[in-house]
Amino acid sequence: MPVKRSSERSSPRPKLADPYLLSKAYSEPTICPTCGLVYHKKRWLRDEHIRTEIEKIAEKHKCPACRKIEDHYVMGLVTITGTFVLPNKNEIVNIIRNQEKKESLRNPLARIMSLNNKENLITVETTVENLAITIGKALENAYHGELKISFSDNEKLVRVYWHRDLESKKKTTK
Repeated sequence: MPVKRSSERSSPRPKLADPYLLSKAYSEPTICPTCGLVYHKKRWLRDEHIRTEIEKIAEKHKCPACRKIEDHYVMGLVTITGTFVLPNKNEIVNIIRNQEKKESLRNPLARIMSLNNKENLITVETTVENLAITIGKALENAYHGELKISFSDNEKLVRVYWHRDLESKKKTTK
């Protein structure tokens, strides 16, 4: 099956900012009471050692990812369709979860907000654009299919569509 990848962008996308990263200046040290991330040196980190050291003196404020989840502010939408999905659902969900783990090592604010699956359809909502793109590319690398990535011009949002049907069985004659 030929691989089809497209990215819809008619003109260069304006530089859009994540409103959850800009709307609040956190003091140091700060710990997210929901997920335990630490705000240290102007970055959110998953660091147990630092967290243990500062726990008693740190302010408590929700990190941007926990606030996005609470507000249901989606920055990445992944739609997975096709007859290939149902018989391979467990493997596809494992790829999605593994991509979340890998991406959260690089960016601890990268999270899956929801993962819903019905027969030949899986939808994933993410807290950052890059996680949605990473999931789509991982599915394309693993199973080929058709990948389409569409960026919003007005807001920081990406829609990722991945589709694959089962190949029809070829008839063999002797």
